Amino acid sequence: MKVSVAVVEPVGGHGGMNVYDSGLCRGLLSAGTQVSLYTCDETVDPEIQGLHFCTPYKKIFGRGNRWIRALRYLIGTLSMAWSAVKSGETIIHFHVYEGAAPELYNILLAKLFGRSVVLTVHDVESMAQPAAASHGRIRKIYRLADRFIVHNQISRRELIERLGVDGMKITVIPIGNYLEMTSNVPSSTEARRALGIGETKKVILFFGQIKEVKGLDLLIEALSKVAIEVPEALLVIAGRPWRTDFSRYAMLIDSMGVRDRCLVHLEYVPDDRVSQYYAAADVVVLPYRRIYQSGVILLAMGYGKAVIASDLPGMSEIIVDGNNGYLFSEGSKDALSKTLVSVLQSDREREEVGKRALKYVQQNHDWNQIGAKTNQLYQELLSERDRRSASTVSRSM
Repeated sequence: MKVSVAVVEPVGGHGGMNVYDSGLCRGLLSAGTQVSLYTCDETVDPEIQGLHFCTPYKKIFGRGNRWIRALRYLIGTLSMAWSAVKSGETIIHFHVYEGAAPELYNILLAKLFGRSVVLTVHDVESMAQPAAASHGRIRKIYRLADRFIVHNQISRRELIERLGVDGMKITVIPIGNYLEMTSNVPSSTEARRALGIGETKKVILFFGQIKEVKGLDLLIEALSKVAIEVPEALLVIAGRPWRTDFSRYAMLIDSMGVRDRCLVHLEYVPDDRVSQYYAAADVVVLPYRRIYQSGVILLAMGYGKAVIASDLPGMSEIIVDGNNGYLFSEGSKDALSKTLVSVLQSDREREEVGKRALKYVQQNHDWNQIGAKTNQLYQELLSERDRRSASTVSRSM
C-alpha cells in the first residue's frame, strides 16, 4: 500500500541534521513512500524530486526570549499537524533527542489529530540533564508512540530495561551515511593551507558540538603525552560549545602546556567547509564518555579517515578494533595516548584502516536500504491499524 508520511525534524540546518534528514527522505522516496519534511527555517531546501519540503519552525533557535521561541515552536507544530491532516499523511514520524516538553506536545497533538506516531529515538535519555529530571516526561512520550526506531542495540536495550517500552514496538535501523558531503573534497595540501596548518603536522581532529559528555578534556590531557613521542602532533578542535563554557578547556590546554599544539575554531562549521577539516586530518578522535549514536563517526568514516573512539557500546557496534577503526578504554587518557601514538606513527596501516572504514559505511549504512526498512515498518503499522479498525467495527455490529 502507498504510505504517506510526515517526517518532523526541527533541528535541521541549525545543528547539522539536514544531511541526515535529506538522506532519510531520499531513501523513503526510493522505497515508494510519499514524504513531507517539516523542519526549521535554517534548513536549505534539498530540492529532492517528489519531496514536499516545509519550514514551519521559524526563529526557534538563538538567544531571544525562550518563551517567545517556545511559542513559535508550538505554532510550528500546529501548522505541521494541520498540513499533515490536509495532505492525508496518516503517519507522523518524529525525531526525539532529550524528552523535552515540546516533544511531548508534538506527540499529543499528532494523536489528537488521529495520526499514528513513529519515533526515531536518537538519545534514549537526555545528554543535557540528569536522567531523573526528565524521566517521567520521557515515559509519557514513549507511552504514546506506536512504533520506535533506534540506531543500535544498546538504545533498544535501554528503552526496554530503563523505560519499559515493549520490545515488539522497537525496530533497530542503522543511522545512514554522510557520503553526499564527501564530493568535491580538497586535497590535504589545499585543506591545510586554507586552515593554516603545516604540511608536516600530524593532525588529530575533534569535530562537532563540544559537550561535557564528549570527553574533550580527556583528549587534551592525552595530547601532552602524545606530543612527547610525536612532536609534530596538532589537535584541531572544530565546533561550537553546547551548554558548556570553553574556558575550562582553555585553562586545561594551558595547564597541560599544549597551547602551541592546538588549533581551536569555536564555531558551527557550515556544510561547505566541513570537507576542509576532514581532508586536513590524519585521524579523527571521539573520546566520548556517554553516547548512544554519533553522526561524526560515520561522517569521518565516509571521508575514509581512521577513527579512534571510546569502547562504548554505540561505538563498538560500528568499529571493529584495528580493522575499520580503533577503540580504547573509555575514560583512560593513558589508553587514548598510547593508541594515538601508535596510529600516528603507522601511516600505511592508518590509511588501510581508513579505506576499510569507507567500504564499511558504503555497505552497511546505505540510505536506500534504510528507507526500505523504514517503509516496511510504516506498512506494518498501517496494517495493524487497519486490523484494529476492522475488529472494532466487527464488535460494534
